[in-house]
This record gives sequence, structure tokens and C-alpha cells, in this order.
Amino acid sequence: MKIVLYVNSFLPDIGGREVVVHYLASELKKMGHEVRVVGAAGWWKHRKLRFSYPVHRFPVLRGRFSQQVRFLQLLFDVIVFGADVINAHATYPAGFLATKIKNLKNIPVVVTPHGGDILAVPEIGYGDRLNPEINRKIESSLKSADAVTAISSTIRDVAFKVVDSPEKVTIIANGIDNKRLERQVSADVLQWLNVPPDSRLIMTVGNYHPCKGQENIVRAMKQLLDKNPDVVLVVVGRNTEALVPLINELRLRENVFLTGGISFPFQKHHKQEVSPVSTDTDWLAAIYQQAEIYVSAGVNDGAEGLSLAVLDAMAAGLPIVGTNISGNKDVVSNNVNGILVPPDDVESLAQSTGKLLENDVLRQQMGEKSREHAQQYFWSNIARQYESVYQKVCGKVGHGEN
Repeated sequence: MKIVLYVNSFLPDIGGREVVVHYLASELKKMGHEVRVVGAAGWWKHRKLRFSYPVHRFPVLRGRFSQQVRFLQLLFDVIVFGADVINAHATYPAGFLATKIKNLKNIPVVVTPHGGDILAVPEIGYGDRLNPEINRKIESSLKSADAVTAISSTIRDVAFKVVDSPEKVTIIANGIDNKRLERQVSADVLQWLNVPPDSRLIMTVGNYHPCKGQENIVRAMKQLLDKNPDVVLVVVGRNTEALVPLINELRLRENVFLTGGISFPFQKHHKQEVSPVSTDTDWLAAIYQQAEIYVSAGVNDGAEGLSLAVLDAMAAGLPIVGTNISGNKDVVSNNVNGILVPPDDVESLAQSTGKLLENDVLRQQMGEKSREHAQQYFWSNIARQYESVYQKVCGKVGHGEN
């Protein structure tokens, strides 16, 4: 099949959605499909960045007619290069524009929401659907799509309320690059952080947003250190410098480290530095491999779709201490491969993390269960599930040749 993965943004911009599209495209190509990523910005700035599949970048125009321009860019691309199916990775604007192309060119469309484009947390102003005009377009894209894939049960349930028929929605989780995490990285994370060699590492990954509860993890560290003075927290993600005032207030500068965004190995040909960490070493994989516990502290059900970082941590054999919210509860079985705690509860977060730090046998058992559970999320399995949805919608509208 000729498969278009249509996006709002793409690598080298780093986020869960961008990484998912990269691995999906790579795996679909291995399976023999003609796949390309379309809609990525940076047509000039990132023109030298190459992947194993084509990336069609277009100039980004701001202002009143930006959506019309993006529509024409996608229309041009499918006319020139063809498409059997378009998989839009976001309900808006990608999904909304893709369904307009569907109506014009009779090309089936699959829409894949990733979190903030379908979930909403009014209390902290999180979610695109809080804007009435954007919400109308999001709902239009979900109703018009031939199929919707949901990365978590909560996203599925929200989609059910919008689509005309529930059978249109299929849960397909995010995937894991297991080979990358299984490949041992020789870099010494503790030495890089300049902390004592007997320090014990816990970690969390995510670009900063109040809904992710990163402040609660920092506050939990204050309690953890009373019984575990050798514990060190590494927070990976862009814009996490917002945590600095709290870290200073709690006097945790010697125990909490912010790495910023860490580049992935597939960015090594990109000349622009997006991370202070050398791209010659897969530092993120090294942190996963040398950490003892992964913490995911989203504050409520609208905070996460399905965290790619949690899946990576499971593949690395880490037990998960996570809040009992969407995404986490889809992949973490309480007291099996991790511990689920109430959202926005710093004391429970600290107690559960401390429990695992102080019980080597329990921590290792849960870590092994994480590794076993992660196997079903390997990209080879996830890509086949996407392929099945593509085949279904192509058959539904009589496509398959173009």
C-alpha cells in the first residue's frame, strides 16, 4: 500500500507523537509498504536530515489562510505521489485537513489522537478541545474518519462519545524500540551527573507541563531522602527548567537533575544541537538501563494518552510507580509490574517509590514482569495492527490500488 502518515510536526522536534510516527514509518517500510511522512515543517532548515523513508516537508505559513495552504500542500502531495490511505497523527489540524482530502479524492483516512488533541483538563487549561472552534473541527475529523485508533482506553472512551459507530474505534498502543533498549550502552550516567558512584537512580521522562505532575515527583524526593539519602532523580524533557524554583526551594539541587531534551540516535546527521548531550551516545537508553525505578505522576485522566516513556521503561525492565490514571493503568498492573497510587498524592508517591528502593527482591520481580509485559508492544507487533486497520478501510471504500 501507499501509506501517508500526515503530521502536525516531526523530527527533529522531539515528542511522543513524533517518535511514534518515526518508528511506525520505519516498520511499515520493512513490511514492504510504500510509506512517507507528509506535513513536517522545516522544508529548508531540515532539508539535509534523512531517514529510511521519505519525509515531505512544506513551508509553514502563519496567519489567516494557513489551514487553506496546508490543505493545498497535502492535496498536491497525494495527487503527485498517490495514496491508498492517509493516517493523520492528530485530530487537528492534521485529521481535520485529511478528512477534507478524503471527501475530495475518495482516499480513506485513519485518525490517531495522541492525548492533548482529544483529552482535556479544564482545571489547568490543558487540551485543544477547550477552544470551541477547534473542538468543532476535532469532532468533525473523528466523525468523518473511516477509522480511529486510540492509544489508550480513555482516548477510546472519549472517541466513542463523538463517532457515529463504536466499531470505528480500535485501540492500538504506542510501540517500543526494544532493540535500542536491549543494546547495552557503556556510558556511565552517574559519572556524567557528577554524583557519587553508589547513588541510586530513579527517573521520569516528559516535556514539562503541569498536568504531568513533575512537581509532585520533586516534592516526593524530599520525603524519599529522609530514608534513602543516596537516591538521585533524573528528569528528562524540554522546558523542565520550570522546576528549578521548586528544586531550589526544597534544597534538592544535589539530588534532582534536569537534562533537558535528549536527542535520539536517529538525529545524528542533524547539524543543529537540540540537546546539551552528545548524540554519539544514546544517553536516554543509558539512563533507562541504569535507573532502578520509573515514576509517572500525571495528575488526572486527561494528563496522558499512553506514555511512550512508560513503555520504554518497561522494556528496560523497570518497575513503574505511576498514578492511577489513563495510560498508566492500561499498562501497569498494580503490585505486579509496578505500583499505582492516587493522582496528586505526593505522600503515596514517595511511600511507594521508597518501598521499591528498600526491597530489592520486590523491585527486581516487578522489573521482570515489566519486561515480559512490554513484549506485546514491540513495534513489529504494533505496526501489524496499524496495517490491519489500513487494509480494512481500503477494502471498505474499494481502494488498494492508486
